[in-house]
Amino acid sequence: MRLQIIRDEAAFLALKPYWDALLERSAVCSPFLRWDWMWLWWEEFRTDFTLAVAVIVDAEQKPLAIAPLMLGQETSGMRKHLIHLGFLAGLGEVKGERMDFLVPMGREMELTPLLCRAFALLQPEWETVRLNKLPEESPNHPFIIEALNECSIGVNVVIRTECMCIRLAASWQDVESRLATKRKRELRRRWELLVSEQHADEQQTTAEEAEKRLDELAALHTQHYPEGVSSFITPRSWRFHRRLGLKWIPEGRALLPFIGIDSAMAGGLYGFVERGEFFFFQIGWDASLARYSLGHLTLRWAVQSCVARQMKLFDMLPGNYRYKSEWTGDSRFVIDLEAYQPESLRAALFRGFRYMKRQFRAPSECSAKSE
Repeated sequence: MRLQIIRDEAAFLALKPYWDALLERSAVCSPFLRWDWMWLWWEEFRTDFTLAVAVIVDAEQKPLAIAPLMLGQETSGMRKHLIHLGFLAGLGEVKGERMDFLVPMGREMELTPLLCRAFALLQPEWETVRLNKLPEESPNHPFIIEALNECSIGVNVVIRTECMCIRLAASWQDVESRLATKRKRELRRRWELLVSEQHADEQQTTAEEAEKRLDELAALHTQHYPEGVSSFITPRSWRFHRRLGLKWIPEGRALLPFIGIDSAMAGGLYGFVERGEFFFFQIGWDASLARYSLGHLTLRWAVQSCVARQMKLFDMLPGNYRYKSEWTGDSRFVIDLEAYQPESLRAALFRGFRYMKRQFRAPSECSAKSE
């Protein structure tokens, strides 16, 4: 076995026949690690980053494990002054969730330490390692920590983020029974009102309608971000998601259930399907219909849609919002790992400046924020 570092696009593209097969054998199988996500992301953002994909190959040059990594800088904040080594598609305007190495389950002890040699090999090129949204339960996690401790300083879990998850059941009635009685009645009342007054119905986005419905979703989402602060609808981000949705909705890898009124989308929820799990990514709803709690009704319909497809889990991904806790008390965690090049002056200055900022913050603010 031998470690290779893929630096050019042609060699990266040559991994396509092996990528998803390796992912499907890995303990963490996330839609954000699929080849389609990675390649479409790279096509959109390759001018901002440099490939540094680590690959373990056998004697016949067949990939056995992959660490999807890249080098580059963030676009804002103090970190924009540092060269990062991070997950491919884990930095920039569109950031993947639940990122990890592609290692066949059960072979982590054998293969992950070999992949982790890439940290030391690439050390002259990075000033900080930032591995965002690594699932806490990943079997690769301890090997990554061990390798970083050998070649860097300040190795730390800088952010631990809760992802609320709805454990689905065989029927919608079973899921609904877990909701608070008041909440359950209110959702039913609002839906009946919306149907009687607006003649609303619940629909699924078909392959033929995918383009139209994606554009409607973006327009509805924009209503809640009039100044364009949502990263979902920046020009480059939306180009990426539109291309991905047009590919994945016909394949069933992405879903866009929606509430329709007069053949138009009034509220829609966009997310991804992987291993019987649904990943709720974005939502949009008509702000003029706020009195019907349309966002909550759209979420309700999405959960019902996943139950009908016999999915096991509805992952609401990172973000602490009250509406999530109204649906579930279950969760899992992702972590952001950081480490620093011990000989980098800019990394030392960054750490020193951050330390000084934290000393002058209120204790509660310091614990809630991180660079």
